[in-house]
Amino acid sequence: MVGPAILYLPHGFASAGYLVAVPLLLLSTVLFLWSSGCLLQAWRMENSRLRRERKNNESLSLKIQRIRLSYPELAYRSFGTTGETLVQLGISLMQSGVCLTYLIFVPQNLHSSALDLFGTNISTSWCLAFMMAVQIPMSWIRDIRRLTVTNLLANVLILYGLLTCLGFALKQMGGMEEDVDVGEEGVDGVGYDYSDSAEGSVGAGPKIAGVDDDDDERPFLQEVLYRFRSLPPFNPTGWFLFMGTSVLLFEGSITLLIPLQEAVQRTSDRRKFPSLYKKVILAIVAFYSFFGITCWMAFGNTVRTVMTTSLPTGQLATSVQLAYSLAVVFTFPLQNFPSLEIVCRAVEKWLAKKGLDGGVHYGGNCAKSKIMSQQRNIISTLLVICLSVIAATCMNDLDKVVSLMGSLLGCPLAFVVPPLIHNRLGKSRIGKWRRVGNWIVAGLGVAAMAVSSVATVMKWD
Repeated sequence: MVGPAILYLPHGFASAGYLVAVPLLLLSTVLFLWSSGCLLQAWRMENSRLRRERKNNESLSLKIQRIRLSYPELAYRSFGTTGETLVQLGISLMQSGVCLTYLIFVPQNLHSSALDLFGTNISTSWCLAFMMAVQIPMSWIRDIRRLTVTNLLANVLILYGLLTCLGFALKQMGGMEEDVDVGEEGVDGVGYDYSDSAEGSVGAGPKIAGVDDDDDERPFLQEVLYRFRSLPPFNPTGWFLFMGTSVLLFEGSITLLIPLQEAVQRTSDRRKFPSLYKKVILAIVAFYSFFGITCWMAFGNTVRTVMTTSLPTGQLATSVQLAYSLAVVFTFPLQNFPSLEIVCRAVEKWLAKKGLDGGVHYGGNCAKSKIMSQQRNIISTLLVICLSVIAATCMNDLDKVVSLMGSLLGCPLAFVVPPLIHNRLGKSRIGKWRRVGNWIVAGLGVAAMAVSSVATVMKWD
């Protein structure tokens, strides 16, 4: 869950102001935990029902084909084939949206790294072409277990990047020794300004233009408080972008909830899972908040959407950019895998229905496997190319892409559908107020999706 999306937070806070960003992040967390609880309770009810049926009729397990529970499966049991199709489509688009942000994130980091290391202004288009050339063959991997090592390495690189970014931020708040771009306009024209007398001094601190600074040096905690008081509490021109950003931070975690619960074997551990899951989510969100506000205070409103490109120039900063880029390159196939599987199954069904499956059903197992593998490779290649084309057109609008993905796709999957599934499967087994609460959460999800999506599209240049 702690992926590159956390690097969008400092810019997101700056776009909204802390009086909007912090409450929105808390509200998103509360709604997410409520919805995840709905999904887990729906899974528990269906799982218990299936166990009772198998116990009453031992031969029933041979007749039921749809036994393995998942998010789409619960949607199928609640709303039929239409519900399952809509959830699968939402998951596919959401995962593709996350991959789209990766295709923007990496070229921007590589562009900045090449500029710092070699003084060469390599176009982001060339960096995107390199990213596409790497991801196309990696998307051909069919066994997800082969991605275990690269995913582990990506986690190590992300941890290194986050800790180093925090180190830069804390050092920045402790002094202005680094040459940081701070005098330019930041988010929607709001920027920090530094007094001439403060240049090169320790504890100079940012200030809004027109605010005097009497002390050139301050203790660290006083400097932190000064910087926080200097932050704009509200940005009327960009606050709505944070609505979608706060949802995308969870990066599709709701789709992994049921598989994680299914993976727990012991009954006693299964009972503990919901409580443990909530604690993990709360801990991650607390770290998100600390990271976002700290980096915002350190780099001011000039912080860019990809925060690593706002770090002071130097080899350490470049190593962070390269480490995060490599981590995203390794993570991309794993993020793209669910979307690719859904698309491949849909295409195979369509080809079989139209009689255009290339004789898959008439050859031997080897021939069938080879044809299906070729079809999958073609689909995966076209998917990466399509995402790359979209990324090229949205290269300078990552903040809006993040907001639109979170609001248009994240809100329905995370806030709307799970409460509705719970109400449908629970029926008389859940109380009246719980049903009302589910409708309220679903309604808030629809409202957030509509407001944030429309506002983001209207803001798009």
